[in-house]
Amino acid sequence: MSEPDSNRKGFYGWLSNTVERHSSWVIAATIAVTILLLLPLSTMAPTEQARDNPTGSAVVKLYDQIEATFPSEVYVLPFIVEARDGDMLTQKSLYELYQNEQNLRKSSLSPFLYRRYIETIGATIEGVHSIADPVNSVLLLQSGGTLDLSNATDLQVKQAIGYLLNDPVTKDLQDRLSVKAEKGEDGWTSPALMLIVLSDGDQVKTEYPTSVGQDYSEDIALEYFGRDVQGIIRGEEQGYQLWGVGIDLNLEIEDEGRLSSTMTIIAVLLIAVLLLIIFRSWLITLVTTLGLSMIIVWLKGFSNLIGLKTSTTLDLIVPIAIVVLGVDYAIQALFRYREEKDKGKLPSQALGDSTYGVGRALMLAMLTTVIAFGSNASSGIESVVGFAIGASFAIFASLIILGLFVPAVVMRYHAWRGRGAIASIATGKVSSRGAWLGNAVSGVSSAWFITLPLILIVTGFATWGWFNVETKMDVKDALDSNSDFVIGIDKIEEHMAETVGEPAFIYIEGDFTQHEALNAIKATIAEMDDDEHVSRSIIDNKPNARVFLFDMLKAVIEENYAREEIQAASGVEITDVDGDLIPDTQEQLQAVYDYVTVNGVPQDETTLLYRPRHIAESFVHTSSGVENDATIMWIGVPGTQEEEIVKASAVELNEDMDIAMGNVDSIDFYGLTGDAYVRVEQFDAIADALSKSLLIAAAAVLLLLLIAFRSLRYAVMTMIPVLLVASWLYGFMYVAGYHLNMLTAMIAALSIGVGIDFSIHFTERFRQELKRGQDKKTTLRETARTTGLALFSAALTTVVGFAIIGFAPMPMFATFGVLTAIMITLSLLMALFVLPSLFLLFAPGNARPKEEETASASE
Repeated sequence: MSEPDSNRKGFYGWLSNTVERHSSWVIAATIAVTILLLLPLSTMAPTEQARDNPTGSAVVKLYDQIEATFPSEVYVLPFIVEARDGDMLTQKSLYELYQNEQNLRKSSLSPFLYRRYIETIGATIEGVHSIADPVNSVLLLQSGGTLDLSNATDLQVKQAIGYLLNDPVTKDLQDRLSVKAEKGEDGWTSPALMLIVLSDGDQVKTEYPTSVGQDYSEDIALEYFGRDVQGIIRGEEQGYQLWGVGIDLNLEIEDEGRLSSTMTIIAVLLIAVLLLIIFRSWLITLVTTLGLSMIIVWLKGFSNLIGLKTSTTLDLIVPIAIVVLGVDYAIQALFRYREEKDKGKLPSQALGDSTYGVGRALMLAMLTTVIAFGSNASSGIESVVGFAIGASFAIFASLIILGLFVPAVVMRYHAWRGRGAIASIATGKVSSRGAWLGNAVSGVSSAWFITLPLILIVTGFATWGWFNVETKMDVKDALDSNSDFVIGIDKIEEHMAETVGEPAFIYIEGDFTQHEALNAIKATIAEMDDDEHVSRSIIDNKPNARVFLFDMLKAVIEENYAREEIQAASGVEITDVDGDLIPDTQEQLQAVYDYVTVNGVPQDETTLLYRPRHIAESFVHTSSGVENDATIMWIGVPGTQEEEIVKASAVELNEDMDIAMGNVDSIDFYGLTGDAYVRVEQFDAIADALSKSLLIAAAAVLLLLLIAFRSLRYAVMTMIPVLLVASWLYGFMYVAGYHLNMLTAMIAALSIGVGIDFSIHFTERFRQELKRGQDKKTTLRETARTTGLALFSAALTTVVGFAIIGFAPMPMFATFGVLTAIMITLSLLMALFVLPSLFLLFAPGNARPKEEETASASE
């Protein structure tokens, strides 16, 4: 064992002496921590999903309030059915669909189906419903039971459809048809239609997993149930194709993430091949690959230990990013170790000297990357905060495992094998390895008067592109365009967007025993008539707004039995003299609310049109009158994948509410929310976090560099290339048509923290070489030949790894892979060709050898 070098000072001197003299302890401690973290990894897996919604947002709070106020017992599964021959309204297609509906009703899933009266179609759904059900009923009724979908002709089927769409009670079935539906001489045709399955959500969550012998979480149980339902209703799909609409998002992400993880494995294998080529050592390749696996154990174990919730970014993106980025620490440390060993030093001394030489650069690289990841925590979004914490710890783990543990293992092996077997004899000659890169960097930096102006011009255009990158909220940017999930969304947009749209919810509180309040709600719907961004009925082109409270009051007025029961219970007669389908007086409304919220709306002695739990999903009433009544209004908003449409619809609907309800005394509160508006809040928070995280990362990194370098000049010069990287990267996104979303918004800060690693390593080595009394040009050449070659090798492995991920089927992974690969490439180019030009111009010392300056002066 060699004696510690007395010339090593400070923290890095202690660190280098420790790994040189106590490398076995470093190895043992790292392995021990890995083993300990296996326990939370295997026994403390998270059961909760991190939220993507920003905290503190009024829209999000209202969304949460609606969920808490109106708990739903029904889990709705919407499906879009498209005919293979272009018309679903034929005997063949409808009969096949009806048979599969019946198969569902008779299947093992039947106990989970829900029976409910649907006011828009005037019928009770037996768990599953499409236009095939009433068509079959009409055929049976009109033929006296001799005709149904199994033996009717196309003409008879279309006549039944015509009857249904002409009947005032069932005419709203037309809104379940495609917007391309037409009425011709032979009857109605429609290329597609909607099918709805209703199930008992609580029963599915609690009993379905047991019924299939699985241990699913509640949300996942709903999605697996939806897939099983989809499989039955699809059947053989001879005459039609069927897709669920948003029924299995988490499972789709999991499936695509599993495929994308395969790409990660391929990337790691390719990185291992590159390591073997670069170092020509099976030992280094195997130990580094082992180190990458240990980082995943540290990441997952630590995340579970501190209770980070599961999320796509933490579970899928962070492991990929850390595995590919983390290998840089091993490459930098092992390159320097090999360089010291090539000087003829013992393995232990070579490890100590290399750690002392590269330790500060590795530490600074770790701290700046942690700052970059950590700055994303300013978003206030739970999933992004979890990403920031997990990724920051993983980078720290990369330094320990790949920057210290892996070189220590390699050194111990070399020491065990004996110096003579592995060390080259010091000859005093400078290695020619990397000379080509040194010459290239020296030549380009000498032409700074050409390169720097060109870079400034490109940066100007890139910055303009940065500020014009479009924010888009399309789920298709995250998932495989060929997946059932995305196809289902495409089909609903194609066939139903104008009549369905994405639900927007208007939450209203007030005294609904006052006719003034009810009239204000109706006036709100009337105000929507001239809105551009609301869904409309095919029948009359009116806004497709629905308020269940009015449907319930209508049912009470129309059902004699219900009115009689309410009168018997309250002593108040229920009348509707003006024919507006609302009880005439405040006393009558109070009596209706008090009765139906407890007993439901009865149709007869044995049948309830609306059960109390059904009513509670949309209407809350307090008989004491101390608290407000509350209800919600539903209206579809088409085109919500475009942020501008969502914002425009919010302006329209808020104006409608203000005009109709703003000055009504009996209305105490109203507000607009919905998934689309929550997404806008997410993106606004992300955009805000983008600027914040970028400023935080830049300021914190600059401060760190000031402390480390003790030089404002070197700190600023080291920062400039990285700021250029951020600008060029987002300029590329604009040119290439990428959109700003939750993932791409993080990359700006990452480009600061990750990209600056290259500049830090180059600056640190440049300053070390410059202290030896060399001129700047020679110093740049030597720095590029040694550290520059290590940076090139590290960038090569990283870029290749991320480029492989760019071929993943999941667009979210692919985008992250492509953009990160480009970011790393830009970081390398800026560190090797922009930073040296800055050093040549502004760093202290002679620019060229004295003989060159003398010769130039004599000329």
